[in-house]
Amino acid sequence: MLSSRSLAPVRSRAGDVLVPLSGVLAAIANCAFLVRSVSGSRLDPANSLISELEVPGQPSSAFFRKASLLSGLLVVALAAGLLRRIPPGRLGVAGCWALGIYGVAGAIDALIPMDCAPSASVTCLRAEEEGPMSWPYQAHTWFDVAGTVALLASLWLLGHHLGDDHRWRVASVSGRTGFVVLGALSLVLTGMSVWYLPGVGLVQRLEVLAVSSWLLLLAVDQRRAPAG
Repeated sequence: MLSSRSLAPVRSRAGDVLVPLSGVLAAIANCAFLVRSVSGSRLDPANSLISELEVPGQPSSAFFRKASLLSGLLVVALAAGLLRRIPPGRLGVAGCWALGIYGVAGAIDALIPMDCAPSASVTCLRAEEEGPMSWPYQAHTWFDVAGTVALLASLWLLGHHLGDDHRWRVASVSGRTGFVVLGALSLVLTGMSVWYLPGVGLVQRLEVLAVSSWLLLLAVDQRRAPAG
């Protein structure tokens, strides 16, 4: 029978593959909107939110919801794996938990999609402006907000925590820079989405691409750090 000591290297090697793979796949699934052109969707990518692709009744909406769900679950797996690889410390633990919460919020968002697409329906847009919206629409919005806050927290916490370890220097700089950039984009996006201003979809897609880059960076950087 194998002892726990002999199993440790096996588990470590498995983690060396599964953790970065989770990050890479999470980043890819997070960018599912890039295949909109072949999905049959007629939504204008520059002026519609990504969540509108997941509205029931939209072309390939089930595919986009599944991609969001998969991305969220994989982010949780990435966050759990990073806990054993980053240097010890409270900021690091909090950063991984924040990243995990972002993943959970994204997965729940996929399970509670918006029930209409404001950019494609005047009735839906008018209801959003005048309120109140349906509970799925409101729940989706609030989980989206919670996920954004958790993501920004993970950028700040991990960015500051990893700065003292040369193996994580790139992730540290990117985390602190990403906190400022994504924070600014989030504020702009929030203001634009209130009135569905032209270009709201473009801003959101830039934000999501930046988030996917952060996930990829964490996945690559952790390969240089052995599991604790």
